[in-house]
Amino acid sequence: MNWLKAIGYGLVLFALMFVAGSIVMFGLKLTGNTMSAVMLIAGIIVLWLLAKQYKINSLGEGVQVGIVWLIIDALMEYLVIIQIFNKGVVGNFYSPLLLLGYATVVIVPALVGQMKKV
Repeated sequence: MNWLKAIGYGLVLFALMFVAGSIVMFGLKLTGNTMSAVMLIAGIIVLWLLAKQYKINSLGEGVQVGIVWLIIDALMEYLVIIQIFNKGVVGNFYSPLLLLGYATVVIVPALVGQMKKV
């Protein structure tokens, strides 16, 4: 696994999901579970496309890349969304659907890597 490439893709993942979240929240004016569900679907699509672009070749590599992406995404969400926009208040940010979204950050690249073998 190329660490620099994985970190770069993790930053791209955060940026794309930040833009998508802004569009869903401010453009479509969705909130709560509806917003979370739309973002989960958008996240799966973005993850799938990024994993294909990254050219993950195995299940193990997919898991490794997914973990790096998860760490980058969670760190950036904490630094940007919670610290800047929420002024340090975690509140209801970590909903069950967001945690499911975090799981998909590892699962989707792993599935892409596994499918490469088939």
